[in-house]
Amino acid sequence: MSTSDVQLTAGMRNNLLLLQKTNKQVESIQNRLATGNKVNSALDGPTNFFAAKGLSVRAGDLSKLKESMGQSISTIQAGDKGITAIESLVEQAKGLTTTAYGNLGTDAASIATRKSLAEQFNRIKDQIDKIARDSGYQGKNLLVGNGLTLDSTAESRAKVNSINGLSNSRVTNVVSADTYSIRVSGTGAISADLEDIAKAEDARGITSLKVSGTLSSTAGNFSDISIQMRGNAGRERTLVVTENGESRTVKFFDNTQSATAANVTAGKSGVAQVSKITIGGAIEKGDTFTATVNGQAFTYTAVDEDVTSAVPAERRAAIAEKLRDIVDNAVGGGTGATGRFSIADLDEDNDGTIEGFTITSSETTGTGVSFAVGATTTNAAEKAVSISFSSGTVVTFTVDRKALEDLGTAANGTSTIEKNVDLTVSATNLNGVTIERSGNNARGAGKLSDGENSLAFDSGTVRFEVDSSVLKQAASANLSNNLITVQRTDANTENDLTVQFNENNTSTISVASQNIQTDGQGLRLDYAQNGFLDRSDIDKAVASLDFATSRLRSTSQALSTNLNVIQTRETFTSEFSNVLTEGSNKLIQADQNEEGANLLLLQTRQQLGTISLSLANQAQQAILRLF
Repeated sequence: MSTSDVQLTAGMRNNLLLLQKTNKQVESIQNRLATGNKVNSALDGPTNFFAAKGLSVRAGDLSKLKESMGQSISTIQAGDKGITAIESLVEQAKGLTTTAYGNLGTDAASIATRKSLAEQFNRIKDQIDKIARDSGYQGKNLLVGNGLTLDSTAESRAKVNSINGLSNSRVTNVVSADTYSIRVSGTGAISADLEDIAKAEDARGITSLKVSGTLSSTAGNFSDISIQMRGNAGRERTLVVTENGESRTVKFFDNTQSATAANVTAGKSGVAQVSKITIGGAIEKGDTFTATVNGQAFTYTAVDEDVTSAVPAERRAAIAEKLRDIVDNAVGGGTGATGRFSIADLDEDNDGTIEGFTITSSETTGTGVSFAVGATTTNAAEKAVSISFSSGTVVTFTVDRKALEDLGTAANGTSTIEKNVDLTVSATNLNGVTIERSGNNARGAGKLSDGENSLAFDSGTVRFEVDSSVLKQAASANLSNNLITVQRTDANTENDLTVQFNENNTSTISVASQNIQTDGQGLRLDYAQNGFLDRSDIDKAVASLDFATSRLRSTSQALSTNLNVIQTRETFTSEFSNVLTEGSNKLIQADQNEEGANLLLLQTRQQLGTISLSLANQAQQAILRLF
């Protein structure tokens, strides 16, 4: 031992050791009070430390899962909001079909209204798809389906489009793969709706109305025919026949034809009377001209050969010659004539065009020196009309003058006649089901028309654009081709939502994504067919809306059930995490009151230790008093 070492007495050393021990205890309690934990490391208590750490780690893992559950709840809520919006659009679409049912007439206004409603229906359908695609949340969209898609092949569409008069062929609302044989048939013979013809005859004052012909292979159309009457009784009438913007105008019963009688030279003793009959105005077939000589009437009615020329003067000359011959053969120098008069052509203008004829008495004395002459004319009793259009349509009818005079202005107006064409486009699927649209069908009953036509099967809706101007070419060649639908993509689970409920991933729930788009794998809500032309087209739209409503409700119920489960587990996880945290705290946290009391006690011990050490030191100092 070094001579510099200080030697403490046993009493002082014991007091010092006790004081050091008390200080350590004070530091330990102060640390507990500062941290709030009685176990701050494995050295403080390995059993409690590691048990508490396990509980706190598990509580932390569950807290993270709770956050994931919250995001999953938001994903489901996003889908639910999308379904709610889509249900609102479906209700709007149902309102459109109700309005369409209320406008089922075959008049132009009702057809236009239904077409407009069909266009609005299609816009709503497009918006449903957009809402479904916009309902995703953080990369998951529960409304865009399982990924399975079916569509027609490009090759088969090209083959169908190669048929004359067909284009833009496709299959929409594909529910299952199928093959459709598309065929064009028919003769192209043209006819008309008999009821429309009868109504037009009664309303317009015409008879024997007929629509016939054969559809042109280069300029055909399915357009209706309109017949418009204008004018008034006793005046010129005008009739306009129109098809697809191509019009023909016919004028008749104009009352402008004339037949006049006048004396050129008065008869007197020694002078023979000379009179003339003059034909004037516009002449039509059926116009009647009468010349009277001494009360004897001579009548001629214009026929086709008299009105072949478009030059009015030539028509008048033809009538003058025919009436002249009749008079000449009766009272002039013609065969079998009495010879009392001489008949000669009248050319007052000396231009070579006959305007009428003269009648000269053969007697210059006595009572025969003069005679009575007169001339009258009447309109044709009827007029036969034949009109041809570039489409191949021929419209023929007879205008009845008496019927028109009886109707007066009531005959004015327009009659529409539905045109029928013997052309049919049909599709037959693999099950042997055939659906067709024909130009011979009545309007509102599957009538073929220009533009888009739709044929609805259980497996999908066949659509194509029709061009009536050249469709007959395909019918004449009896052309057909197959339109084939196949599966394009496989089903997948990329939008399915899996939610983990515990830290070791042994408890989960999977929320399957649903296809709430309008395709055949989803809501099966197709575009409006044929512009709602037929009641059956509206019926199909209503049926698809009913299916969509049912699908939306079942999907909403499934999402709601999953949402309730996840929300329940989220609440459980939150509460259970609190239990774990509380248990962990029980193992390591210090009792502040107890530790405070301990600290007070140790501080007292420190003071007592200090005093004891001081007393022991005083015992050493007493030795100094001996010196």
